[in-house]
Amino acid sequence: MAFPEIVIRACTGLMLTAGAVQDIYMKRIYTWIIAAAGIIAAVCIPFCPGISLPERMTGVLVGIFVCLLSRVTGGKIGFGDGLVLCVTGLALGFWRNMELFAVSLLAAALVSIALILLRKANRKTRIPFVPFLLFGYILQIFLS
Repeated sequence: MAFPEIVIRACTGLMLTAGAVQDIYMKRIYTWIIAAAGIIAAVCIPFCPGISLPERMTGVLVGIFVCLLSRVTGGKIGFGDGLVLCVTGLALGFWRNMELFAVSLLAAALVSIALILLRKANRKTRIPFVPFLLFGYILQIFLS
């Protein structure tokens, strides 16, 4: 793996870690952290031959779709989650970002079901999503 790709992966991991902590404790994510990771990824992309530029740009579409869903649902889905997925799309490309999103949704669903069964939450309880993105990202690192 080329050094710029390592930088992109490390910045993405740091963004997800910081975002997960913020999402858990404050229920929001600072956009400057997301922007910084996105800028670093954008600067490194020309030096990374592993994933093509079109693949990375279509990876951003996953995040844009979630941002649109956030607007349509009136914020029931976090807009910040969509922004985070835009950056992970730059880092991972379309299919790996879709995989990250699917694994994260599955993990969030399983935890939500467990919380409901344990009567710690109900259908209207909001749970932070970025920690599940971090989980999915770590899983991708160890399984690839």
